[in-house]
Amino acid sequence: MRNRWTGLATILQGAMLAGEIFPQAPPPAAAPLLTEQQAVEIARAANRQNRESALGVAQASSAIHQTESLFFPQSSLKLISGYPLKPASFSIPEGALGAFSGTGPLPAKNVTLSGGQNYTLTTFASVGQPLSQLYKVHLALLSSRNQMALAQAANGEQLQSVTQQVRKAYHQICLLEVKVSADRNQLKFLEEALAIATHNVEQGTALGADSLDAKSAVAQQRYGLLKDTDALTMAREQLNLLLARNIDESFTVEPMAAPSGEEADLAAARSSALRQRPEIREAKLQVEKANLDIRREKAEYLPDVSAQVTYVGFQNIEFLPTNMVTAGLSLEWENPWDWGRRRAKLAGLRDAGKQQSLTAEDATDKVLLDVSQKYRALQEARMLVDAATAAKEASAERLRVVTDQFKQQSALLADVLKQAANDSQQAGNLSQALAAFWNARADFDLALGND
Repeated sequence: MRNRWTGLATILQGAMLAGEIFPQAPPPAAAPLLTEQQAVEIARAANRQNRESALGVAQASSAIHQTESLFFPQSSLKLISGYPLKPASFSIPEGALGAFSGTGPLPAKNVTLSGGQNYTLTTFASVGQPLSQLYKVHLALLSSRNQMALAQAANGEQLQSVTQQVRKAYHQICLLEVKVSADRNQLKFLEEALAIATHNVEQGTALGADSLDAKSAVAQQRYGLLKDTDALTMAREQLNLLLARNIDESFTVEPMAAPSGEEADLAAARSSALRQRPEIREAKLQVEKANLDIRREKAEYLPDVSAQVTYVGFQNIEFLPTNMVTAGLSLEWENPWDWGRRRAKLAGLRDAGKQQSLTAEDATDKVLLDVSQKYRALQEARMLVDAATAAKEASAERLRVVTDQFKQQSALLADVLKQAANDSQQAGNLSQALAAFWNARADFDLALGND
């Protein structure tokens, strides 16, 4: 037994001597720490889907300003210029302007007026203040504000979705880092066991099968380490993509903490979700939109009445006045007899409103069900962490015992390898349980409508 550990010491001394002969490159500078909350804040501001959603809110805000401008006087200007293709000609019949006792009929005989083919300019300008349309504009403004609220609700839902994706990606990195670290420790342990087994075989104190078993375990562990390292690299790239950063940007993460604090009771969680979930707000806004659509369609029965000032100017047309200005009211009524078209459209809009009301009720029930499911899943994840922690502690103690027995030649190498593999498995189970808990916590926060 003494020779066995002496051989291992010789191997370690040789590795240390090699390090002195061939100096190693200094370790790279530590990457900056990226906390989970920092990752969430970066994603909320920089994530491309979030920015696209925010632009939708900005567009809705612009639509409100456009609608508000319709409350003010509306103006138009039109200019027509050119050369007549042939002279304009107008005939005034005899007496068209009246007949008087002193002068007789005006004109006394038929008169023909002809213009030249000079350059002409005709100007049409008007300024009108909407009157009856103000009610329609008011409804349009309410509709634009409703669209703004819908865009904000959709943006809030998008932000929450990305926040959940970031948190889960972060937890996945934490899990994989623990696995990679455990893989390296396990590989180091197995390589040391392989060195001992090889030495014992050479000394004739162990069978060759022990060395082959150790080699197989080392090869399998190296494959597992490579696989987990690649998964960690891809998880880092995925998180950088969510943060809209260079996918190769390096960073370190915080280790996953043990569960702390208890969740609020289910009734309080449901109440919070009904206040905060964007789906609830969106469903209510859709009902409001349906009602506004009905009111706007009813307003189409009203004619458009405006107070209007109109100017018409004729330049270089000798027999027409140069300037004409009128002030008064204008009325426009599009298709007052529509043969039941508006009535049919109103019936369809009322049915759409009933559909939205049913959708809102269904959305409320779905949110309550979602909160209940996520609440129970979180409770189960918390208990799983407790069970995995106990299993890991028991496994670590068994590994310590069997290792001591192996040193005293009262246990076989196969027993040590088996228990080491079990301890590694229990460590992985604990890491997965922690990641599952924090993912369940992220799902629960999303169900509550928290940021």
